[in-house]
Amino acid sequence: MDKIMTTAVRTLLLVTAASLFVWAIVPEWRTITLGLLLGLLASYMNAFLLKRRVELVALGAAGGGARRMGLGLGSRIATVLLVAMLAYRFPEKFSMPAALAGCMVMPFILLVAAYIYNKRQS
Repeated sequence: MDKIMTTAVRTLLLVTAASLFVWAIVPEWRTITLGLLLGLLASYMNAFLLKRRVELVALGAAGGGARRMGLGLGSRIATVLLVAMLAYRFPEKFSMPAALAGCMVMPFILLVAAYIYNKRQS
């Protein structure tokens, strides 16, 4: 899981760098790229929270500790809701569709990274 997450984070950093490059070069797209960057940040945070939760569940299934309760899905939904609220509150800074699209990027990157990792293993 750590190798897949590392690959996905590197890919996300490349997408972030490309977005920053577009933000610097094309002034008309600044609200779109800032919205995308806000969504990418939330997407990374959600992936990190999900990774931590999966590790806790795996540890509990292996008998390594007591079952821990947490917010789980609620914290990930709250992160996306915070992005939507920021984009709604500051429409001159952030594009709402770009921010929400950015929130959905990391799961697809993780899916592709896991597929490539599993293809290399077999």
